[in-house]
Amino acid sequence: MKNKIRNIRLSCQIVSQILGKVSRNLKSRKTEKEVANEIRKLAKTKADGIAFQPIVAFGRNSAIPHHRPTVRKLKKGDVAKIDLGVKFDGFCSDLTRTFFTSEPTKLQLKVYKAVLRAQQIGIRRIKIGAKAKDLDAAAREFLARKGFAKNFIHSLGHGVGRKIHEAPKIGPTSKAILEEGAVITIEPGIYLKGKFGVRIEDTILLKKSSVEILTKFPKKLTILKI
Repeated sequence: MKNKIRNIRLSCQIVSQILGKVSRNLKSRKTEKEVANEIRKLAKTKADGIAFQPIVAFGRNSAIPHHRPTVRKLKKGDVAKIDLGVKFDGFCSDLTRTFFTSEPTKLQLKVYKAVLRAQQIGIRRIKIGAKAKDLDAAAREFLARKGFAKNFIHSLGHGVGRKIHEAPKIGPTSKAILEEGAVITIEPGIYLKGKFGVRIEDTILLKKSSVEILTKFPKKLTILKI
């Protein structure tokens, strides 16, 4: 167990560093595929490679939860969603952040704040003995109160280990009970078809009397200079 946690922690440190470098290098007219390739190269340099194919989505593509990168170019005013993970000594990490390339609109700001708050609500429910479905329900109910019930279209999270998706599933039909040492993601999202989407995701460790967010990338709203 100690080796598992150590390696996941290191994997999370590396993936946070990679996203930092990638986000700083985002420039106007870079394509989604170019950014995804940059992530793959850095993952091979700093870790054992990617844990899954990176999701890089600009503009309206960010409204597709599991979008596959295209030759769509980044431009001013785009929302940019990046979901990535690496493997270190056989163990995975998972991290998503959503960036803005200009001052967000009122709707974009509302959505970002709602997703961030939903993630905070889900994280606060993490404890030994908690029902996984209760975490999902708490975040989902909050987003529903904000008017986004139909726009959160996947589970709140999943376990992470040697595979990027492991038990426990953090979803509405899950029967899992959280145990000490569990490593899970919390990743609420709001997706407005044809407009934009926001997802914020962290990899989190459940300890005996606390939780540790292993992915250390900032969550404050970020406007990139492109």
